[in-house]
Amino acid sequence: MASPERAPTIVVGYDGSDAARAALLFAARQAGASGRVYIVHAYELPPDFLGSPNYDQLLSQRRDHGEALLDALPLQVGPLTGPAYEKELIGGPAAHSIADIARVRNADAIVVGGRGLGRVRALLGSVSHELLHIADRPVVVIPAAAISAER
Repeated sequence: MASPERAPTIVVGYDGSDAARAALLFAARQAGASGRVYIVHAYELPPDFLGSPNYDQLLSQRRDHGEALLDALPLQVGPLTGPAYEKELIGGPAAHSIADIARVRNADAIVVGGRGLGRVRALLGSVSHELLHIADRPVVVIPAAAISAER
């Protein structure tokens, strides 16, 4: 993924799900001890927020939830424990936010878990599906079936 003179940089979309944890593990393995992994959680308002007098409260709840997810990650940093980790909390649609962070951080790849929650996207989640269309670098999707197979 990375050029021979540069350690790998991987961006991971993280929402706290089993699929996201599997994506983070995969990204850490790909980055190796000398690489860097950016863990991105994007939050946005639910589609029914328009006209809500609780806009600020809803936004704050989403941001706080994202902070809690990222803060709960048991990351170890050091030459014997794996890559360097950085957490990114960003407001906006997940796929576009992840793709933007990957571009800004000059990532070699994006890794996400595919939860397959929608009928139309039975194999991929909506974020992974959209990333495959908008990303300007390789996207690796860890399917939910792969997680079940490991157990």
